Amino acid sequence: MVEADLPEFTLMLDAVCGMLSRGTYTPNDLSTGMFFRAMARWPLADVRAAFDAHVADPQRGRFVPVPADLIAQIEARAGDDGRHGAEEAFAQALAAADEAETVVWTAETAEAWGIAQRVLATGDEVGARMAFREVYARLLDEARAARRPVQWQAALGHDRNRHADALRKAADLGRIPRAEADAAAALPAPRAPVLLLAGGTSVAAVEPSPEQREAMQAPRIAIEARAAAPSADVLERQRTAALRAQAAEKVAAYTGDGAAA
Repeated sequence: MVEADLPEFTLMLDAVCGMLSRGTYTPNDLSTGMFFRAMARWPLADVRAAFDAHVADPQRGRFVPVPADLIAQIEARAGDDGRHGAEEAFAQALAAADEAETVVWTAETAEAWGIAQRVLATGDEVGARMAFREVYARLLDEARAARRPVQWQAALGHDRNRHADALRKAADLGRIPRAEADAAAALPAPRAPVLLLAGGTSVAAVEPSPEQREAMQAPRIAIEARAAAPSADVLERQRTAALRAQAAEKVAAYTGDGAAA
């Protein structure tokens, strides 16, 4: 807010305080000025919405507001902007390791994945997850502090059937326009991944060499192999069963030899 917003802010504050105190309290000029300075970093429209949310809040709305009440309402609204949590975003990004797959993700997920992918390429899945979470959290804080709306974008994979299904599902969720999803779904599968921005702009990536493609696919293949492999508990049970079988064979052989003697 700016100084010119003070009169309207004062009217809102007086009205809310008067209503919630049943007419027994109206802020004085000093407290109004302190309240205004505490809220000055947000636009007047956000502060107005926070007043409305406070009045409608079944818990906080029973009391005259203080700046912390309005800040909590503003932060709650900012956190409900459609962006995924870090774990869900990482799971979505991990699918992008498969170049045939189409993913529709936020700009923050795409950027954080660009960092985490370098760590994942070394085979360190835990490190990649940690790097992703750290970068993603920072990007979310920056985007919400700047009040940037969520921007969904699609990275088109090589499998045409998959990218058609992914784009139409994203359109059903309202993440990209229906017309753009249908138009992109009708395109032939790209030779290289294509970035489809929400505004309709498409940017083709550089076609990787066979060596680069193999290097990019290696981490995903390794992760899938580890997931398919027997767990340590299963291997230990199998080893124990084999040792028992060997011992039983020796006992049977010894018993048979003793009987024959």
